Amino acid sequence: MGQGIGKLSLTTEKKSLPPDYIFLLRPIILIPVWTFFLLGAYHGADIAGKSTGNHLLLYGILSFTALLGAVYIINQITDKETDLANNKLFLIPRGIIKVKAAWTETFILILVSFITAALLLPGRFIIILILSLMLGLAYSIEPLRFKRRPVLDIASNALGSGILNTLAGWMVVSGRIEGWEILLPYPLAVASVHLITTIADTEGDRKSKLKTSGVILEQRAGVIISLILMALSVAAAIIVENKTAMYASLFSLPFFLFPLFSKIKALSEKRILLPAKISTLIFSIAAGVIFKLYIPYLAAVLLITRVYYKLRFQISYPALK
Repeated sequence: MGQGIGKLSLTTEKKSLPPDYIFLLRPIILIPVWTFFLLGAYHGADIAGKSTGNHLLLYGILSFTALLGAVYIINQITDKETDLANNKLFLIPRGIIKVKAAWTETFILILVSFITAALLLPGRFIIILILSLMLGLAYSIEPLRFKRRPVLDIASNALGSGILNTLAGWMVVSGRIEGWEILLPYPLAVASVHLITTIADTEGDRKSKLKTSGVILEQRAGVIISLILMALSVAAAIIVENKTAMYASLFSLPFFLFPLFSKIKALSEKRILLPAKISTLIFSIAAGVIFKLYIPYLAAVLLITRVYYKLRFQISYPALK
């Protein structure tokens, strides 16, 4: 579930500091990565009759985090003009971290991810890493660049975050692929949330001549389709008997009605993103119910992120309201 960082005012020098390279990985949008990885691990272990409480889960999430962190850096490198227009993710657009340094970090992360997987994890997990990397490159880099192609931008996120992400967790704990259809509600939920984020970025994407799904559909139509996708996630969860996804999607669904029935014709980015933020929170809580240490871990990530942005840029991010 991708989520915009919001519009930030830049009040910092050009020199990079060591923590900048950590936050270049975008820990806040890594939260959905961890959430769906854990949900996939839970379902895979449940069907295989295995326990999720083993060291392979930790190795797997570290490897997948490194890979997706690299993918997110590539996305920022290729989107630096768009991010500058949207006044966000300014570490690369504003030259705080140079593009060459960002590429170096990317290659190191990919190397760490695959070495960890090759030495410590099942062979099928490496296949998921390869597919995830290929999709991430196709999403960000020309000539394919799915990000700028309506429908493909949503579909690639649904495939990546909703299927490959959950399958990564699944493969770590399960030795078989049978029963994977229980994961089908998740790509629908991801597609719903990602469409909302593209709507929030419409203004900057238009300036950069990106024809995303948000740009093509505009606000009202985009919100309606997001609502339908989340409703389909509920239906799919019922069909495949995935109670975790059913409750998370069902509790998320009403929040997609708020922008739809708002009396304000052109909603602010903050109002548009509300369903995406709440849905991400609900799915994370669902994972936290299963993995008890996950909620305090997320709280620590949010706190450290807030401290970093406050000290580094004198802004409040993530915003508490």
